[in-house]
Amino acid sequence: MITGSAALLNLEDAYDEATWDWPADPFEEVLGRGGEFNDAGIDEHARAAVEGASPYGLLGRLLDTGSGPTDSPSLAVTLDLLRATDRLASWTAAQRARLVARVHTFSNPDHHSWSGPASSLAFTETVAETAALLKLSEGSAARLVSESLALTGPLTATLTALENGEICSGRASVIVEQSRTLPDEAVAAFESEILRVAGDLNRPRLTARCRRLREKLHPETLTARRVRAVADRCVVFEPDRDGMAWLSAYLSAEQALAVHTTVDAAARTLRSVDDPRTLPQLRADVLADMLLGAAGPIGVAPGSGECCRCGSAEGGRADGACAGHGARSSTAKIVVTVPVFSLMGLSDEPGELEGYGPIPAEAARQLAGNATSWLRLLTHPYSGAILSLDRTRYRPSEDLRTWIQLREKTCSFYGCSRPASRCDLDHLVSWADDGSTSADNLYPVCKRHHMLKHRTGWTPSPDPEGGLVWLSPGGRTYTTPPEPPPADSRSSGTARIMNDLGTAMRTGRKSHADSPPPF
Repeated sequence: MITGSAALLNLEDAYDEATWDWPADPFEEVLGRGGEFNDAGIDEHARAAVEGASPYGLLGRLLDTGSGPTDSPSLAVTLDLLRATDRLASWTAAQRARLVARVHTFSNPDHHSWSGPASSLAFTETVAETAALLKLSEGSAARLVSESLALTGPLTATLTALENGEICSGRASVIVEQSRTLPDEAVAAFESEILRVAGDLNRPRLTARCRRLREKLHPETLTARRVRAVADRCVVFEPDRDGMAWLSAYLSAEQALAVHTTVDAAARTLRSVDDPRTLPQLRADVLADMLLGAAGPIGVAPGSGECCRCGSAEGGRADGACAGHGARSSTAKIVVTVPVFSLMGLSDEPGELEGYGPIPAEAARQLAGNATSWLRLLTHPYSGAILSLDRTRYRPSEDLRTWIQLREKTCSFYGCSRPASRCDLDHLVSWADDGSTSADNLYPVCKRHHMLKHRTGWTPSPDPEGGLVWLSPGGRTYTTPPEPPPADSRSSGTARIMNDLGTAMRTGRKSHADSPPPF
């Protein structure tokens, strides 16, 4: 077990422990050790050595195996090594929590570069610095910072168990999460009791045990807690691969169950031997039709091409609506960029859906077909670079905003993926410093990072290669690169069509020049 004193070993002791001789194989090294080698062929001494080693010893064991004989170790030795890596990972996670919490201390308003007395701003500063350094999303970084502050604050016993390798980082996260809304006076009892069993339970069982214990120890009624929890209700969109995405909702338990029951019941009524869709697929189609207000029958599969249950011979459309029964009504603004030749059906270049990314050409054409307004965007056929934008709007500032949103696509802060359409436009060189309101001096930045720029030490500057360079309060620089062209100029359908057209025109001119004149 890693104890507090183990972390204070001097350098000489650390080297000594890291170079201990570990048995290469129980069958070769430890036969004859009375009582330590059991009938199942397990070396209890080696197992105990792994469980009791300090981080230096664990690292030495792993390094020794990596540089030792090439013969594969036995299963028992391999399992010992796996356990050693797991304990070492737990120790590392504990040190990371301590360091993240230390980073947070530099958000003190007295620090020369970290400003903002409000705790929310201090937390935001820590999240931004941690996310940029570790290449995390800010959501993941926020969870890491929040968890680290809890482990180094009210849950120090959990941090010690993590450091000793008694629990892994995943189980530590469960304990932190389940203790969040407990009042301070109940946290100590919760932590003490759950740590007695946490080392013997996997994550799902530990979660269930924590929930039961939490309800037992919480002094507030569930009704009172529900009033606060319901304020966090939300809907989350998460892009996924292959033109798909996840849509999840955080609702009250009875609402979530009612929605699922309603969708499930409707999906089951659509099951038939003639419909190849599975029940999960039917549920997804029913939910989409309910939310989008399909004018046709419920549960038509997107892109299925099947005849609708209403008897229409035209079949389902690519967007899932019933052909001949109107389109889905929606007041939401959806921005999709479609290459003109793809829109004409001459190529199958993907479209670009704002807030998601590439979508199939057929889906892009379907969205374009239902569009109520258009904005013509001219791009170079080979490089994909934006050339010009129609001035179809009366106010130039709106055109300029649209141009920059289409050019940048997302917030310009390092790692932020919030769509540019939901961002502020900020001056790179401030208006007070004679900065112009022009395309080369404006960039989109979301409200969170806009606040960081003006109230903390985060400072942007133009990058010679394009994009922005952000200097953090910690003195590190992070470059947000410019958006790449929407397609590979050498392989895109647009480039091929333009090349073929150019070849045909040159051939035509040559053929015409070789033919005899008509007089």
